[in-house]
This record gives sequence, C-alpha cells and structure tokens, in this order.
Amino acid sequence: MNFRKSGLVIAGLLLVALLLLNRKDVQLLSQTEFVATKITASGYELKSVLHLKNPNLLSSTINSINEKLYINDLYVGEFSNEIQEGIPGLKETAFPLNIRFTTDDIKSIFSNDSTLLNIPFRITVKGEITFSNLSGGGKISVNQTDSVIITP
Repeated sequence: MNFRKSGLVIAGLLLVALLLLNRKDVQLLSQTEFVATKITASGYELKSVLHLKNPNLLSSTINSINEKLYINDLYVGEFSNEIQEGIPGLKETAFPLNIRFTTDDIKSIFSNDSTLLNIPFRITVKGEITFSNLSGGGKISVNQTDSVIITP
C-alpha cells in the first residue's frame, strides 16, 4: 500500500515538474535575409527567414503565421498559413517564408530617377504567430523593420 502511494506521489511530482519546465512562451528572435527576386516580367517573390526559439524542455507547435508586409509603408502582401509545425525544445528553428507580388503593387515606389536602382528599401513586417505547448499556448506579436533591394 505504501509502495503504491509513493509511486503516485512520484508520478505527480514528475507531472508538476514537466508543467513547470514547459510553460515559457516561444520567442521570436528575428525575421531576416529578405531577398526580392524578379520571377516574371511583372512579378516578384519576396523571401525571408523567420527565426524562433523554444525555451521549453519539450517541443512546442507553431499553429499559424499571419504577417502583412509593407515596402516603404506600401502594402505589398500577406503571408497567412496554418502550418501546425513542431519545433524542438531548447533550440532555435528557422522557417522560410515566401510571398509573391506584382510590379503594380510597388509602382509608386519607383520613378524615372535612376538613383533608386539597387538601393535598399525599408520593409516592415506586422502580424502574429500562434503557438501551443504542454501548458497551453499563446501569441507572438510581430513588428519588425529591415531592408530589401528591389530592382525594377
């Protein structure tokens, strides 16, 4: 009888320890490596890499990534994906993100001024990332600014 009670107490303590070691939020480290590549005569593909860190002992799941992208404060597109991707505990994970847009979406950025060729434009990313782990889940707000070179 005492052996059974002590086994239940140990199992309960292990469960509490797992919950305490897995309640931290997933962290957004950065979104970097923005590259705009011309893919057609009238279209571009904007690539970037999203870096997340899971500080928990066990893995967490990235449920969705919803981001709006702006180039020089001009809306160019949205990345919205329910990915349900697991990320290992105590590690950094990178997700490649791609969106496509047309030259019409960014026409007002360019003018006849040749000094705008091959200069970096300001890119702003706003949105949220949802995640879940053993003790619940949460949302990460995304609000970052970087630069990207776009050749007309």
